[in-house]
Amino acid sequence: MQASLGISVINSQWILNLFFMILAGTLTIGGALGDRLGRVRMLRFGIILIITGAIITFTAGLLSWFIIVLAGRVIQGFGASFIIPAATALLLDVFPLEERGVAQGKMMVISMTVAAFAQTLVGVIIQAISWQYAYLLTVLTGIMTLIFSFYVKYKQKKTSSAPFDYFGSFFVFLTISFIIIAIMQIGIIGPLKSAIILAASIVSGIVLILVSLRKKNPLIQFSLFKNRNILMGLFVNIIRFFPNILMSVFVARYIQEVLGVSPTFTGILIALPVFAQVATSPFAGKMLDRLGPRKPVALGLGLLTAGLIMLGTGFPARNLWLVVSGAITGGAGFGFTNPVQISTLNQAPIEKRGMLAGIFPMTGQFGSTLSVALLTVGTITFMNRSIRNNPGIDNASAQANALGIITWLCLAVTIIAFILSLFLQNKSPETNNFCKKS
Repeated sequence: MQASLGISVINSQWILNLFFMILAGTLTIGGALGDRLGRVRMLRFGIILIITGAIITFTAGLLSWFIIVLAGRVIQGFGASFIIPAATALLLDVFPLEERGVAQGKMMVISMTVAAFAQTLVGVIIQAISWQYAYLLTVLTGIMTLIFSFYVKYKQKKTSSAPFDYFGSFFVFLTISFIIIAIMQIGIIGPLKSAIILAASIVSGIVLILVSLRKKNPLIQFSLFKNRNILMGLFVNIIRFFPNILMSVFVARYIQEVLGVSPTFTGILIALPVFAQVATSPFAGKMLDRLGPRKPVALGLGLLTAGLIMLGTGFPARNLWLVVSGAITGGAGFGFTNPVQISTLNQAPIEKRGMLAGIFPMTGQFGSTLSVALLTVGTITFMNRSIRNNPGIDNASAQANALGIITWLCLAVTIIAFILSLFLQNKSPETNNFCKKS
């Protein structure tokens, strides 16, 4: 896309970053609108936005209009922010408590299987034709999904009648946007300017909290955070992305840059952790239904810990199979941590599930962004220190040593999350207010 549009590396980052910034900043808004206007309605509206944004991006790509490409990505970001919380809340609405874990497991199997094969399919389209035509795949699947959605007979039993919090919506978006810009642009604008932007996000967040606590029906109902499972669930959801990002993005980079493995074989190896997550997700759902969230989430974080130990040993030793085995073990562990989402949402009353279903993926997006930024900065810092202390060392060895250090630091954070998961409560205050489904 960078070469086709004739843009710099810095500008090309916004094709991805702008989508994630819009998504993270408006997920809570999308969830709150689903509470008020209906989840199926917001789901369909989000699909329409995804289709529209993909068409705009496709057309602008053919005409090499970079700014319009960004506009299409913005529209897709808004669409995703309506779809994700609506789909998650709908899962809770239409399945009783004892079936939700299995339902989420099946949903994860479908989504992760698609994720495993979609990149290959898109790659074939790009290589055979051009990158613009990959967006027609989004248009096609979006139209199919929209058609299927009209075959679902669903009536939301209870919607929120509270007025929409426009002030809170603005400051949520402002706070999240400032945080993401500060993290993603630190290597471009420098640490000082990033610190200023981060300080602005803190001020914005404080204003949001103070005003929300004084409102009767704020966008983010901070009173829900008094619930131990909700608070711990959100924290675990953020932390679990640190080992997950390390075991996917950074392992792929390590296999190619340090070990010299071809991109094709690297892609095959990196698909194995995804399939491990696909395989464990149904079992995690069944454990949630039978035993509650504590055991599957703790088991998942335990497997992530074991995987990190393998990576911490395998990175500096340049042992391909130990690194891949660690990534596979971590992929299985990440699958077992997925119930933390459903168990957290189970704590919310039905009229507030959309709002919380927006907050939860927002923390996931924030965790992913924060992980990428911190792991990247940490790797570069330790590489530079290794080269400075050992002038004769090559970049591959410096990167291997740096990733080893980063892995042990990541292990310490994951152990903290594991300890906290042991305090998750297995009982859920079920309201029995299920909606009709078909």
